[in-house]
Amino acid sequence: MWNDWKVIDADAHFHEPIDLWDKWLEPAYKDRVPKLIGLNGINFVYEPDGKIIPMGEGKTGHSPEAYRWLEQKYGEAYHRWWSSDIRLADMDTFGWDIQVILPTGGNGNFAADASLKDPDVGAALSRAYHNFCVDYCSLNSARLKFIAVLPAGDTFLMMEEAKRSLEELGAVAFRTPLLPDGKWLHHREFDVLWELATDCDVPVLCHGEYLRRRFQPFASIKREESAFAALDHAIGFAFDNMASVGQFIFGGILERNPKLRVGILESNVGWVPFWLDRLDAHAEGRQSAFGDSTLLTLKPSEYFMRQCIISADADEGSMKYTVDYLGDDHIVFNTDYPHPDAPDPKSVRPSFLEQPISDQAKKKILWDNAITLYGKKLETEFESYLETKELL
Repeated sequence: MWNDWKVIDADAHFHEPIDLWDKWLEPAYKDRVPKLIGLNGINFVYEPDGKIIPMGEGKTGHSPEAYRWLEQKYGEAYHRWWSSDIRLADMDTFGWDIQVILPTGGNGNFAADASLKDPDVGAALSRAYHNFCVDYCSLNSARLKFIAVLPAGDTFLMMEEAKRSLEELGAVAFRTPLLPDGKWLHHREFDVLWELATDCDVPVLCHGEYLRRRFQPFASIKREESAFAALDHAIGFAFDNMASVGQFIFGGILERNPKLRVGILESNVGWVPFWLDRLDAHAEGRQSAFGDSTLLTLKPSEYFMRQCIISADADEGSMKYTVDYLGDDHIVFNTDYPHPDAPDPKSVRPSFLEQPISDQAKKKILWDNAITLYGKKLETEFESYLETKELL
């Protein structure tokens, strides 16, 4: 809590334990997944040819220095691999009341990739990941929340796990599923997914990974020319989310599902005014000549204002201008804790409090808008936890 303001970190992450699949994957599937042979910094390394990829040279593109910063930045949490209790202790130290936690890289996200190659295995990995999440968050389920990563290689299996994770396990959202080639979120077979989210009162989250592979023009050279790893990352998350927002709008998903909430995470907020203006111009006016937008009853910016909320980094220089454009109801706060490239948690509070926006806007960004995004249940459960704590 800061200045008597409650705080929700709307986009934090796990660093999954290396025994994730050994402990949580159903025995029948253990011989059907690649062997996990180590860690590349924070990311699982699977055995392609019996060789362990040296730290800093693997899939993530992070430099070896970034991994050395982990110990300096996170201290005891790093040595205890961000166990539930040490995470909660850090949250108390830094004033974060609730964290909504997503997976890291090819760890928990591996289920989504595997599903495209083997739907049964992908679904089993998804179940294992979600069971781990429940166990991890159980130490204080009012403060630790997780999102679901769905296996989309088979729509029936995807919906089965979506219902289980939302209705039985308590996931507070699901990420846009990674779809097989040739399938798109706006295809009508996925309407059942948006209807489930609406019925369960949870949002779908765009996290810069649904289309990211299509926005990696420097992927082939970034390991040889390391500066391009930074450029690749800068492009990937923002461009992916820009395209995803466009698809939710122009594909008619928000038109057909007016109560669906969409969260846009880990891509900053400064691009939103430009992008909504450009989408509006392509829906009506001279640039609408490129396509038929008659199926949209609102302007793209109006759909965004009705149904979308985006996360901002505490130290983001363009936050003020986006608040000026959107108002103060459409932005949430995030830390990206505990990633190597996340801001130092000690700097997050002063960075945000120095933002040149009103106290009203800060209060909404820190708590109110996240409750709008993730649902009143978060607030109700947290208040019950505080009441119980006071009784003790």
